[in-house]
Amino acid sequence: MIELIDVWFLLGTLGMTVGTVYPLWRLATERRYGSHYAVLAAVTGFAAVAYLAMALGMGKVQANGSALYLPRYLDWLVTTPLLVLYLGMLCRPERKVYAALVGVDVLVIGSGVVAGLLAAPYNYVAYLVGCVAYVGLLYLLLSVLPRQATLHGDRVDAVFTKLRNLTVVLWTLYPVVWILGPLGVGLLQTGTEVMVVTYLDLISKVGFVFMAVNGSDALDQLRTGAALADPADAGDERAPAAD
Repeated sequence: MIELIDVWFLLGTLGMTVGTVYPLWRLATERRYGSHYAVLAAVTGFAAVAYLAMALGMGKVQANGSALYLPRYLDWLVTTPLLVLYLGMLCRPERKVYAALVGVDVLVIGSGVVAGLLAAPYNYVAYLVGCVAYVGLLYLLLSVLPRQATLHGDRVDAVFTKLRNLTVVLWTLYPVVWILGPLGVGLLQTGTEVMVVTYLDLISKVGFVFMAVNGSDALDQLRTGAALADPADAGDERAPAAD
């Protein structure tokens, strides 16, 4: 008998799979921006595999009387840097900025795993470490990344800002759900927590992908700006703007 939690995992699998088809179709029909569409397809594609694994009961660990779904955190360890990578491909920051973003991002997610495995009060210490790291991640996304941007254009700026703001708003909700969920103070039951996280995942990933593909006209402006830029300013120290 399929439980309600498994239904949410199956819905997550279906939603992520649908979200993967769109960038794959664009990848097949518009090769100019193949790397951009490949990154977007990888986000939802990997998430679909993670949700299928959870639907099949794989990677479920009992911790302090609650369920810890390891595929969920593995998904975030892979897909959140990819989301940041796409933002970087739009604004082309220095590579050290992207490395800092990924490093802090991994610390945030790793803290969530450790907090889930530890008993109180140590779990809250790990949770607070993750929250502090997340504040640093917000600073990088909201301040450092836009300040590092090169090859500005109105459409590029609009698409970047929309995707960045979607990411910041939704990512900020995850720590709230965690602390309210069964691994935190327990105000949310496991089924409710799975439902909310699945909903957030679908919007933050599938929503991001659809908005990015629909805003792909900005890549033309980005490509034009790269062609006009001084090669000395668009060298190896910056992320690639386009194919």
